[in-house]
Amino acid sequence: MKFLHFAFLYFSAFNFCGLYAQKYTRQDSLRGSYHQNRSCYDLTHYHLKINVKPDSRYIAGFCKLSCLGLTQSRTLQIDLAENFDIEKIVTSKGAAKWKREGNSVLVTLPEYFLKNEKFWIQVHYGGHPQVAASAPWDGGFVWQKDKENLPWIGLACEGEGSSLWFPSKDHPADEPDSVFLQYEVPKNLTAIGNGIFIKKEAVSDSTALYSYKVTNPINHYNISFNAGFYSTWQDTMRLPESGKLLKMSFYALPEDLAKAKRQWAQTKTVVLELSKLFGDYPFAKDGYKMVQTPFLGMEHQSCIAYGDKFEDNAFGFDFIVMHETGHEWWGNQTSADDHADMWLHESFCTYAEALYVEKLQGKEKAVQYILTQKKRIKNKSPIQGPRGVYFNNWKDSDMYFKGTWMLHSLRQLVDNEKLWFEWLKSFAQKFGTKSISGDTIKSYASSFFKLNLEPFFNQYLKQTEWPQLMVKMSAAGEKGILQYRWNCKEIEFHYPVEIVIDSKPVKIYPEAIWKTMDLPSSKSKCEPKEGGMLLDWKFEK
Repeated sequence: MKFLHFAFLYFSAFNFCGLYAQKYTRQDSLRGSYHQNRSCYDLTHYHLKINVKPDSRYIAGFCKLSCLGLTQSRTLQIDLAENFDIEKIVTSKGAAKWKREGNSVLVTLPEYFLKNEKFWIQVHYGGHPQVAASAPWDGGFVWQKDKENLPWIGLACEGEGSSLWFPSKDHPADEPDSVFLQYEVPKNLTAIGNGIFIKKEAVSDSTALYSYKVTNPINHYNISFNAGFYSTWQDTMRLPESGKLLKMSFYALPEDLAKAKRQWAQTKTVVLELSKLFGDYPFAKDGYKMVQTPFLGMEHQSCIAYGDKFEDNAFGFDFIVMHETGHEWWGNQTSADDHADMWLHESFCTYAEALYVEKLQGKEKAVQYILTQKKRIKNKSPIQGPRGVYFNNWKDSDMYFKGTWMLHSLRQLVDNEKLWFEWLKSFAQKFGTKSISGDTIKSYASSFFKLNLEPFFNQYLKQTEWPQLMVKMSAAGEKGILQYRWNCKEIEFHYPVEIVIDSKPVKIYPEAIWKTMDLPSSKSKCEPKEGGMLLDWKFEK
């Protein structure tokens, strides 16, 4: 990986189409790059213990970061939103000094750590965390009250990151291998975190401490906190490949208990079908939770946030249940190693929705489903961002819907159903619990399908517009003539495409130069295939 250093103060990055320039600050580089003060150590474990005070909207406690030295150093970067006060930082080597620069904290240990040496840093802090104005589209705590006027609290931080609420190594390239979470809340509330529930214990007459253990690697923004006066129930299911027993826990507000039990019954079907497609649910040891939250939803690993209306969509399933569960494979199990490639999380997960429809209702219905998504593609900017800077592009819907159509188009290009589904499953399994780059995806797909897919991915990921198929039609007596070529920024985009001629599917092989074929009649009709490859169809006279 190419590292960007602290001396790199400011630069401008152009999107891949060259249509606009985006300026980035030193803060964007400190947050988004995997520079020497991050690459010098491996973050292996978090122990987060905080006291959450709903009345004052205040949190305080500590986070202990267990680390492994990768190079000899005594300085490293952690991240914590600047609205928090740091009380002290202690380490396994003694008290540390630190210097803040915005949301980044440069920590200097009293002595060097060596390569392969284990050490820890414990940050004691407190403050009022950012409040989300419209979670999950912007990050922060959501402080609400239920119908009984009791606190109901949720958290979302996908775009802003974990440093929005606790001290962390807030970069997607390095995930902790495990996490221990302890949340102190008013005793009439239940606090819920990721992973395995360990215990509840009284702290005082007014508060209780809840402890949870995450045994799998987890990306930072998935570490979650929820609290409320919940009703809860449990269930189990057998995973289809391993036969492992998956423990499932559900948390809903009492007034919504009946609706939640009815609606969330479909979680078993979702987990079952996705396990068949991509391999067993990847976090069986940590279990599966669904928690009602005061915002729409988030894919918090093994602790999914649900805040929808307990209703199915027109295709007969609950979108939040399906989409956020799909992220357990795409985004949680296999994650991007840089903010630039967050499309990996959203494109594959959104495509999984269409595959879910296909599994239960057939291919024709699945095509209808993705056609509804096509209407939402905006083509305003590329779905892959610049690497090495903080680039919060996850709000752009093209990452979802254009990404779905990119994969749908690739499936047609491959034109081998057995091979296609083998690739999806092998991809999910091969890179499970790893952080990978977009280039890794391109390379693996090209190798697996024995195709040069670099131009394909570059056109859909790095360019704003779709590939354009230029078409000319003319008459030659009673017969017709069709001329066609690709018009793409990626000049090596030479891929076959299926079109419809006189209501019959025909595969053509366009290139950058005009090619010609005869048509049955001068009155023949030529049109794109509905639900075919994502392209812009342009007739020329």
